[in-house]
Amino acid sequence: MKTIVQLDEGWKLKGFEPFEALSAADGRLAGADGWLDTAVPAQVHEVLLREGIIEDPAEWGKTQACQWVAEQDWIYRRTFAFDGPAGPGVRAYLHFKGLDTLADVYVNGELVARHNDMFVPLRTEVTGRLRAVNELVLHFRSAHAYIRQLELPSEWEGKIRRSRLLRKHEHDFAPYLSAKPYFTRVGVYDSVQLELVDETEIAETDLRIGLTEGYRQGKVQTTVFGSGYAEGSVLKLEVRGPDGRLAAEYAGRIDPGSGGSWQHRCELTVDAPELWWPRGYGGQPLYEVTVTVLAGGEVKDRETKRVGFRDVVMEKPLDFVINGRRVKLWGAQSAPLTGITHRWDNEKSNRLLDLLENGNMNAQRIWGGSDRYDDRFYEETDRRGILVWQEFFHDYGMYPDTDEYRDLCRKEAEYQVKRLKHHPSLLFWCGGNECFMGAEFELPGVPYIGGEIFLEDYKRICETLDPDRYYHINSPWGGAYCNDPLEGDTHSYTNTWYVPGADYPVLIAEEIRTSPPAEKSFLRYMGGRERAWPEGYSGLITKKDKYPWPDTWTEKTTTFGWRKIPPIEQFYDSDDLESAVYKFGAAHGLYLRKIIENNRRGKPSASPEGERICKGHFVCRWNDSWPVIYGSMIDYYGEPYIPYYAVKRAYEPVLLSFDVGDFIYLWIVNDGIRDVKGTVHIKLFDPEANRFAAETARQVYAAPGESELICDLNEFKQFSRQYVLYAYLTGENGERLARTNDFVDIEKHLHFPEAKLTLETDGEALIVTTDKFARCIELGGVSEDGDEFGWLFEDNYFDLLPGETKRVNILGRHAKGTITAKPYYSPYASTVEYGV
Repeated sequence: MKTIVQLDEGWKLKGFEPFEALSAADGRLAGADGWLDTAVPAQVHEVLLREGIIEDPAEWGKTQACQWVAEQDWIYRRTFAFDGPAGPGVRAYLHFKGLDTLADVYVNGELVARHNDMFVPLRTEVTGRLRAVNELVLHFRSAHAYIRQLELPSEWEGKIRRSRLLRKHEHDFAPYLSAKPYFTRVGVYDSVQLELVDETEIAETDLRIGLTEGYRQGKVQTTVFGSGYAEGSVLKLEVRGPDGRLAAEYAGRIDPGSGGSWQHRCELTVDAPELWWPRGYGGQPLYEVTVTVLAGGEVKDRETKRVGFRDVVMEKPLDFVINGRRVKLWGAQSAPLTGITHRWDNEKSNRLLDLLENGNMNAQRIWGGSDRYDDRFYEETDRRGILVWQEFFHDYGMYPDTDEYRDLCRKEAEYQVKRLKHHPSLLFWCGGNECFMGAEFELPGVPYIGGEIFLEDYKRICETLDPDRYYHINSPWGGAYCNDPLEGDTHSYTNTWYVPGADYPVLIAEEIRTSPPAEKSFLRYMGGRERAWPEGYSGLITKKDKYPWPDTWTEKTTTFGWRKIPPIEQFYDSDDLESAVYKFGAAHGLYLRKIIENNRRGKPSASPEGERICKGHFVCRWNDSWPVIYGSMIDYYGEPYIPYYAVKRAYEPVLLSFDVGDFIYLWIVNDGIRDVKGTVHIKLFDPEANRFAAETARQVYAAPGESELICDLNEFKQFSRQYVLYAYLTGENGERLARTNDFVDIEKHLHFPEAKLTLETDGEALIVTTDKFARCIELGGVSEDGDEFGWLFEDNYFDLLPGETKRVNILGRHAKGTITAKPYYSPYASTVEYGV
């Protein structure tokens, strides 16, 4: 049986001035001084922070103080015992699952491997090189020292960044995610293990899952590749259903291959398979496929993968039909989980997936500038039914086109496709983010360098290794130009560019505007109130001001974030930090809400017939890797703010939506799986008189996947712009299915009453009512030990009318504390004790 020995403990770490290579007589490994004890995975900055050698680079002004780390070489070393092979055919391998990036591997003073690509693992054979006690050394060379010695071809000058000569994370060399001026990680970011192979092993299991006979049969086409051979080897294959029962099985003799490798193909049929559905469209039953290699009745190796039976057809560009049902993509584009390390944080990833589900999303775009996501992430998206848009590791602009570079990219793509293709949640592949669009923006008319990577290499790999999935050349892509919203996906640059057809695009892959996080997080971002709201700053934006905020904020933003602001002109001028944070957050939320609701309606109110044009929408960004003022829904401390909750409500499966223009229209959108029937009650509320001024009702019906214009509001004739639009839908049994409210003027022109709220708790839920119209109720909490962070509410920053009862589930990590609720325009805060 294959034996795996974890080598994660007992490492030592030390930095050195850059050098080329270790020698047998090298004195760098001598002596005990200066070596730091660590386990792996742990990158260098993590160890130095833990030991107090550097300060937290996420704190204000601390990033630059630790740049020296990336200018050094670093050595990881440890010893391990080896008892020797259990039999004559045993082979030994060292498997490094994540090395960042330029790493030389030494075993007992002998160089056994060199590594130069952080996106792929390294596995090297060490059979015959091991002793009873062994020394394993990893020499990480400085990426900066390496890049400086390389020559950039003259034809690449001004077109290709020097850092792209190395296959390392794009944003380790730039301030885009707001580690300024940059933050370059180095070291071991995934597990290290010794693998002992008894004669033969499974090198790769290729699964192709399909449906036939009108979904009455599932097909599991399997090709198993192996290395080494034992006489009389047999391959067994079992498929077990979601209930654990055997659904299909196979056994066959393995024929010896040539060159020490073999492969074996077979196909199994599963009768009446349970279908895997995206979140919100049905269940996510998973089948286990187990491949076992035996010789002489003894198990030599075994591998298990979980799969799902589903049928995906793309009928038009980015218009997906899954199991015969058209599925719209409502989701977010992620960033790396954290900034200080590439090491995977599964707990944090699951918290973000919890928030994604709470936000009514069914899809996540894995950005080309992000990290390599762990297998556990895809297992979770399979289990939760979250569709994955998976990009290869490229971002913005041109790339080298040498044979050597293209070969590295091909190996990355092959590794990713083989690793992930069995996951039912994986919807399609994408070559990268803004590679062609970035070149169009920066160098219009200049021939693109490196395009063969996306147009030929990745396309061929995906079509060969995973022919059942769509491959998207890049994001954005399609049409008369890369960012053309009329034919492909588009990134929302409408704040700085005129984009024809932006109102009803095929699909928005990025929707970004800039705002700071909630005040409690922002104060931590800025290192205190003095920087968050400098003394003497008025809050006014005049013709003399370069930025729409204090200059100190600009130090915490990135990529011209001040140009990507939402419509703050629609809100009152800010004269303190609280009002500034609200203005930007509320404007951000309003912008996203209006865009998403318009995309979900998918057609103009003036011509409401026909097909919904927009096939999906992805907000950008989902999370923060560093404390930054940019476009995220979830801040660096894991706290959602106004934009997140605005998006959550705009993504509700059953949506009521006002379209306010020359006329006022009311729409219903049904992205659920059942017909929606009921009565829509439409009212005008007068906040000054604290009463309803007019109302009407309509019977409505919306089939799954449809958006329907309910009516216009012309029967209300003219009315005060101070009035609040309000509508709610009750089902045939009287239950509330949806609600919305809106305004007919900008918020800066409106005046809101000083509402008083009443709070109660009911188990793990909060019950909120109000005496007057309450604008943007913020829920917060303080735990018994004074912690404001970690409180999470199912909904937050919502409006409430008199007569409504709002029930909000309490989802955060705190079991006890004081919960506070306060409308933004009211001086009255209400509290209730929770968990007492």
